[in-house]
Amino acid sequence: MRILFLQQQPCMRALKYAVGLRSAFPWMRLGFAYQGKTLSGWYGSGDELFERWWDLGSEPIKPLRAAVGEFRPDLIHSHNLPDSLTAIALELFTGRVPVVHDVHDLQSLRRTPYEHGFPEPRKPLALEQLAVEECSALVTVSAELLEEVRARYRVTAPTLAFANYALRRDLPMALPPAERRNGHPPRLVYQGTLSTNGGHYDLREIIRTLVREGLSLDVYPSRSVPAYAEFAAGLPGLRVHATLPPSRLLAALPQFDFGWAGFNSDLNGAHLDTCLPNKVYEYLGCGLPVLTLGHRALSRLVDGSGLGLSLATFDDLVGQLSALDLAEIRGRVAAVRLELTVESNIHRLAELYEAVAG
Repeated sequence: MRILFLQQQPCMRALKYAVGLRSAFPWMRLGFAYQGKTLSGWYGSGDELFERWWDLGSEPIKPLRAAVGEFRPDLIHSHNLPDSLTAIALELFTGRVPVVHDVHDLQSLRRTPYEHGFPEPRKPLALEQLAVEECSALVTVSAELLEEVRARYRVTAPTLAFANYALRRDLPMALPPAERRNGHPPRLVYQGTLSTNGGHYDLREIIRTLVREGLSLDVYPSRSVPAYAEFAAGLPGLRVHATLPPSRLLAALPQFDFGWAGFNSDLNGAHLDTCLPNKVYEYLGCGLPVLTLGHRALSRLVDGSGLGLSLATFDDLVGQLSALDLAEIRGRVAAVRLELTVESNIHRLAELYEAVAG
């Protein structure tokens, strides 16, 4: 089977798919068509997983037609946001090549622009509806996101909720003992995106509250944000580290007690309710229980499975965390961490491919 991934810029989710597919189905042939050379989140690795790369440039219709003619894919797996490339693929290839539409973020749930470095398309909600209603199959990052899509649009294609699982190949082979004591109060870590624009990654007020409650927080940003280094200078208990490559980052995480996954919901609370971010599965894969802030999909994951805690309040936060049986929670996390990986779930995506292209 030949799969052509389509996206404005390659992202970590596509890289994870490629790792899982090439590991489980080495006969699959993968290609990637994209616009521009900004490889956000790619970290310069993974090129070898794809047989060919096509840069579609600023006018993608003709280059995409040429890429499909050359690669002859059995299906196109197109990622949003935005939804414009899915719409172009449907216009060009409906009836000839099935198009799987992968929804990372639903435009209609957001109040801030998607920060991907490209101009916003015209009539984004019309593109969203077309992509969802005309695609050959629909993939979302959570069951909650699929519910939101169904509430807005007529969904007739096969669907799959496929979370942003961690890659098993990158996780520590062994974990520290569940009974270990890292200190009192518990040590928290946050890894990933930071911003200062008031959106959901603007964590300055949340961080200030955590530290003032008496907790320590180590931050490993995916990209340097100087404002946070300046912020840390006035907050004892907050440490902002240099950006680390994935292998070193995942090796560092097991030393902490909890992974932080609570976001600023002032502007994008509806969007946050549908998110299961990469970092959450990396925390779990490294043996860390997860702390979040009532975001619906995340709360279902951590509270429903006993893999952490969704906080209703910051009041007496040290007391709340100290009251938990941390060794027991760590034991639950360790027992399921390898099940929450791409490699353990990639067969579900391959079965969707077979059903659509079969």
